[in-house]
Amino acid sequence: MFPKRTLFVAAFVLFMFGARVAPAQKPGEANCAPGVSFASLLNSVRVGYTDGRLSLDRLYAVCLPSPAWPSASNYPYDPDGGGKLSTVLKRADGQTLGTYVWYAESIGGLWELSRYKVLGGAAAIKPLSQGAYVLEFALEDKLFQRFPFSVVEVRGDDPYSTPGQRYFIEGDWNDYGNLYYQRNDPASSLSFTTWMQEKAGHETKRSVPYEMKLVRESDGKVLATDTATLRLEPRWLKAGFSFRAVGGDPNSYYKAGELLKEDGAYSFRLTLDGKPSGAYPFNVKGGRVQMQGRQLRSGGDPLLYITDYMSGGRYTSWWIKRQ
Repeated sequence: MFPKRTLFVAAFVLFMFGARVAPAQKPGEANCAPGVSFASLLNSVRVGYTDGRLSLDRLYAVCLPSPAWPSASNYPYDPDGGGKLSTVLKRADGQTLGTYVWYAESIGGLWELSRYKVLGGAAAIKPLSQGAYVLEFALEDKLFQRFPFSVVEVRGDDPYSTPGQRYFIEGDWNDYGNLYYQRNDPASSLSFTTWMQEKAGHETKRSVPYEMKLVRESDGKVLATDTATLRLEPRWLKAGFSFRAVGGDPNSYYKAGELLKEDGAYSFRLTLDGKPSGAYPFNVKGGRVQMQGRQLRSGGDPLLYITDYMSGGRYTSWWIKRQ
């Protein structure tokens, strides 16, 4: 039988990306540089709704080198002895607020950052006030990735709850959605994922109607839609969309090949509770969705590169920036 931890990693990849885990590239191979999965950052970086304290859940990374010296535990990266894999929380002006040192091991082709120690102990985790911050990831204190975010405060307005401010984290959650089709097979159905939250001064779980459209920009034609309801809470929740062709079989999902057969500009357009809530533009060229922005290695800040590493690099998903 497989260890529970291995099964958890496999389940995570299947849930997040719909793909099988395969052996990861090794450091030194082409196009392989250390990076923390962008999807796991969006799923795992949080701020306390009532206390403003940062929390980091399980993260996944790729292409980490084996530490130069062994650890006495099962974790090659281990704050008690072994390689040092750290995350430093800073204000945007560079002031250090806290350091998290990870336990990490390679499982199923991914490095799992399962837990950490905070330098100075739990008391060192202070509430964050409104402002801009950044997480800096480093190997042996050598920086390899940055993840900027901001904290927004809203006054609590629930008379039956503790008075004071409510805290929200913002950043790439606001700006990105993910396009994917299973195994990058054109015969597979197209799916799109983004993240949603409601900035409310009280706890709420509100269901709202939505319509997500796939639009061809050359003539404004709506090719496929997804219409239902989704839940909004005062924290980021992942929202997944599946599509059916306009005028097609209502029992069949829209296949990626239908999109890929015609080059041009397209966009996903979301209407939430009857109001426009953003457009995600992208291009198809040569029968392939084109990468954009921070998912491109060339021309951008390498510390802000979006790491997308599906099935050991065999497959791709596309991170599309919201307009």
